Amino acid sequence: MLEVRDLHVRFGQAHILQGVSLSIGPRPMAIVGRNGMGKTTLCQAIMGLVHATEGEIALGGERLNGLPPFRIARRGIALVPQGRRTFPSLSVEEHLRLVALRGAAWTVERVYQTFPRLAERRRNGGTELSGGEQQMLAIARALLMNPKLVIMDEPSEGLAPVIVDQLIDVLRGLSNDGMGVLLVEQNLRVAMAVADEVAIMVTGRIATSLPAKRLEDPELQRRYLGVAAGGH
Repeated sequence: MLEVRDLHVRFGQAHILQGVSLSIGPRPMAIVGRNGMGKTTLCQAIMGLVHATEGEIALGGERLNGLPPFRIARRGIALVPQGRRTFPSLSVEEHLRLVALRGAAWTVERVYQTFPRLAERRRNGGTELSGGEQQMLAIARALLMNPKLVIMDEPSEGLAPVIVDQLIDVLRGLSNDGMGVLLVEQNLRVAMAVADEVAIMVTGRIATSLPAKRLEDPELQRRYLGVAAGGH
């Protein structure tokens, strides 16, 4: 579905992405890593929001390099950005109607069925929502584009556990609908619950890719992510 080959991104003298390569198929994939490893930059590079100095990005064999973000979106990629990015001047209903497509699988009505809380808050402005409601809105906005692939950058950040559990259920359902999912997360529980495969990013590179179940191994978590169940 999506191929990224030897991708490099530089900001001045800073070499942020250093030869990232990954392949995303029909099953959900997660990218995990500590802060500052380049995960968000990778999302932005795929969407054309930052310029890749080297490498190739292709969706279904079609090269995306050099296309503006709106054309990449029209090719079939939607981004749920970190921080939600809702518009304070638009209501929930206006956010959704802005991107809804006629005759598509995902409709505003289906969004309201999936996220009943949004239906209750349809007349509220984007900044009048709680963090969880804003995240639902950001995800719904992406789904209404009916993309081939949806990229989610830290969707569970700052959410209550009950909302995180609902998020996991929604993401699991997307792959059953035939939609590709690339999930960028620091929350290992979410990544392992949603994705079949997990890629670990370390200092701008993909250090390894492995089945999600293997990350239950505390030694692997310590080696690649610097996390442990206890101690220092």
